[in-house]
Amino acid sequence: MSKLISYAQNFEDVILWRVLGHIKGGRYIDVGAQSPDIDSVSLAFYERGWRGIHVEPTQHYSDLLRARRPDEQVLQVAVTDAPGELRFFDVADTGLSTLDEQIAQEHRDAGFNVSEVRVPAVTLDSVFEMAGPGEIHWLKIDVEGAEREVIAGWNGSRRPWVLVIEGTRPQSPELNHHQWDPTVLAKGYSYVYFDGLNRFYVSDAHPELAAVLTCGPNVFDDFVLAPQSAFCSAANALAAEAMAQQRASAAEAAQQQREAAAEVEGQQRAQLAEASRKIELLEVELQARRASEAAFQREKNLIVEAAGEYREEFQRAVAQNQVFAVEIGRRDAEIVRLNEVVHALLTSTSWRITRPLRGLKYLVTQPTMFARRVVLAAMRRVAQRPAVARPLNTLLKRVPRLHAKLISVAVNNRIIAQVPGAMQHAGLVGGVGSFEGLTEVQALEQLSMRGQALYTDIAVANRRERR
Repeated sequence: MSKLISYAQNFEDVILWRVLGHIKGGRYIDVGAQSPDIDSVSLAFYERGWRGIHVEPTQHYSDLLRARRPDEQVLQVAVTDAPGELRFFDVADTGLSTLDEQIAQEHRDAGFNVSEVRVPAVTLDSVFEMAGPGEIHWLKIDVEGAEREVIAGWNGSRRPWVLVIEGTRPQSPELNHHQWDPTVLAKGYSYVYFDGLNRFYVSDAHPELAAVLTCGPNVFDDFVLAPQSAFCSAANALAAEAMAQQRASAAEAAQQQREAAAEVEGQQRAQLAEASRKIELLEVELQARRASEAAFQREKNLIVEAAGEYREEFQRAVAQNQVFAVEIGRRDAEIVRLNEVVHALLTSTSWRITRPLRGLKYLVTQPTMFARRVVLAAMRRVAQRPAVARPLNTLLKRVPRLHAKLISVAVNNRIIAQVPGAMQHAGLVGGVGSFEGLTEVQALEQLSMRGQALYTDIAVANRRERR
């Protein structure tokens, strides 16, 4: 079993446990019980399974006993030599309450708060009857100077094994046991031990118990003090001081932690604000990117749409080019065919046989052909002589239409390289089969290369025929 914890004021519980600790589930009566915890003689026994009766006339301590010891009897009465009602002097919050008016006045003079109340009174024999049958292993009487009256009310045959009775005046080492000691001895008890405050008596029915009551509490009793014991006051004060210092240190540490936490919180708030600002900037940037993406998408859609249109236009152009290619091929084929026809005509026997007739036709239908040849020969000679050509050209300019006609003839017959630009732009040159306002040179430029070659072949053949 664990060490005994001593709660009693003067180690009464240690002495009683040394004597009676071998008994399991014993019983006790505590007259003047006071607190259920502080200076309690019964608490150590209660914790080890003992039960008993508490006699306590004060309202305060009776209520505490009922609350802390709900499975025990609590008698809120005074014990005296006769039943009835008594004046009781309640010394607040102490174990000094008494039936003795003189002692109450001494407490009042010492500065205690003393109040007078009326309480019911019973005899000790009545308390024994309330305990019922069975052994009472110890009886404690601590009634602040009224011990004689309590013992005077004990006339029955019940004999607790051990008695513990306060033997000094209240708050004093002055002995007063002579007032009641003879009565106790006469009831069959032997005085065996005095602890400086209480006298211990053993019933003559259990003389064997006296053998262990020869000394005070010691190390062999294997007990420890309760934290609330008066003997621990110095240690409690040191502990309280240490606790206060610990609490102060804890409070200081807590304050430092709060300050550090506040600093960290401030930093976190600043970081949060900075993060919020960055988030806002990112949201603005995101909105801008979304707008840019939307614009890009619109532009992309326009490009895709335009690409579709261009694709359609290209397809139409390809189709049209295919049509043009077919038409060009058809025309090229026609030119080839016509060229073949002309070539066949020019190389035919009938063409050669009818050549004299064609010459005669020119003499009949073109009586000016000879004159034309003469003019061309004269123009070539003039062109080869610049000294003659310049004044003649100046003279001919007075007749613009004639001048333009001669220039056109000279160009067409390669007498000069080209028509002067001013005359060509004025539209004065048109003597060589011009059409729709174009000169022969401009008309040739409108033909394909094969068309130009065919035209050249025909023109050469015509010139040969004219010769």
